[in-house]
Amino acid sequence: MRNKKWLAIGMTTIMMISALTGCGNSGQDTAPSAAGTEESDTAAASEETAQDTTSAGEEKNDKEMVTIRMWGGVPPESGPQKACDDFNALYADKGIQVEYERFVNDETGNLKLETNLLSGTGVDIYVTYSLSLLQKRAEGDMALDLTELMERDGFDQKTYFGEMAEAYYVDGKPYSVPTKLDQYGIVLNKTMFEEAGIEVPTEWTFEEFREVAKKLTHGEGQDKVYGMFWNSQQDLTYMFTYLTAQTNGGDPMYLSETESAFMDPVVLKSVELVNNMMNVDGTSPTHTDSVTQQLSQEGMFLTGKSAMTVGPWMIRSIKDLENYPHDFETAFAPYPVVEEGQRNYTQGGYGDLLSINPKSEYIDEAWEFVKWYALEGMLPVAEGGRVPAANTYDTQAVTDAFLKGAEGIIDAETTKNILIAPADDYAVPSITAHGPEITQVVKEELEKIFIGEKTVEEGMSDAKERADAILNE
Repeated sequence: MRNKKWLAIGMTTIMMISALTGCGNSGQDTAPSAAGTEESDTAAASEETAQDTTSAGEEKNDKEMVTIRMWGGVPPESGPQKACDDFNALYADKGIQVEYERFVNDETGNLKLETNLLSGTGVDIYVTYSLSLLQKRAEGDMALDLTELMERDGFDQKTYFGEMAEAYYVDGKPYSVPTKLDQYGIVLNKTMFEEAGIEVPTEWTFEEFREVAKKLTHGEGQDKVYGMFWNSQQDLTYMFTYLTAQTNGGDPMYLSETESAFMDPVVLKSVELVNNMMNVDGTSPTHTDSVTQQLSQEGMFLTGKSAMTVGPWMIRSIKDLENYPHDFETAFAPYPVVEEGQRNYTQGGYGDLLSINPKSEYIDEAWEFVKWYALEGMLPVAEGGRVPAANTYDTQAVTDAFLKGAEGIIDAETTKNILIAPADDYAVPSITAHGPEITQVVKEELEKIFIGEKTVEEGMSDAKERADAILNE
């Protein structure tokens, strides 16, 4: 019997981030005192600050201005720079400014970030995009334990984010503040679906998904259009985080603290699905092609070379018609499940985990920015497709920002249903045992499967043997 831990967040908790209703809630209704006043207060403060720039600067002549440096994976023009500008206007008279630097959220970019964190230079605050990486950074003295700061300032994560925030603790301690509500699904070219006479699905099985990809695949060589692009060169674990988790819960790689789940039937079916689409059906580029050709979601989906792709973190690019011109409409569908009715969880949780470098010279100033950004500064990044996690935002303002400039480009109904409207039971993690090592093991074995060195059963059996050995060291 499985000794699997899972965390089902009930409707009571989800009301902390609230449900979208009618014309579109973003999931933050439970803090009306903050929601209705922050925007007007922010606007007024910004205007006042702008008018008093000269006098503020004169007052600061005898006081050093502190500049904190924030690293994130989102391009500055997609919201982070505007958020930083807003903060700088509001905090100029308090002697704090922030500078934003973008790193690419891939292996090379994360290595660059960690090198700077360990050296103690160049980074005061930063964003982590996976729990396993946060665990690695917390254990490697690259993320500050925020417990004392939270207690000092009365910053209760449950008040702003609900009980689900504790799922992103490491060893029972908060090393980050979640800033984004993650809800993901398949990104699809609605125009291609309509031309093929296929309705945008609201539920589908692996087999139905596979058949749709076949129908949407056509052409040869450079003119080939694929039904699906798995984006495997960026991350090989999508079948766990997005396919397996919907059925098995928030710990798709674990059966318990001491046993991995790599031979679980749902896991095997998920890996088999991806492998078949790449190497049997030809409905997705192979992993080898994705790596050697450096394929990307933008390069495949937004140029019409694939009808579907794995996740909607490319919202900012979909809306950027100048750099990614296209005339089709994008819609969203839930990830498929192995068998009809098998969906036990909603694929979602928190993301954009904001941490402080413990080697920063400006811990207090960095903490001021973290609090402000999480609770009131994220509307600019909502325009880039990132739903704030905190319940302190006006829900309609977030929805409007998310869809701003996307008329005729992004389908509003499926956007709200799949990406924004909160559910009552997210697949969120509760086991973090040896997370980075376990993730590395399965990536290595998946790569061997996808390039044809091992069968699905061989690769996943080896992954389980190696992972279990680590868990029982």
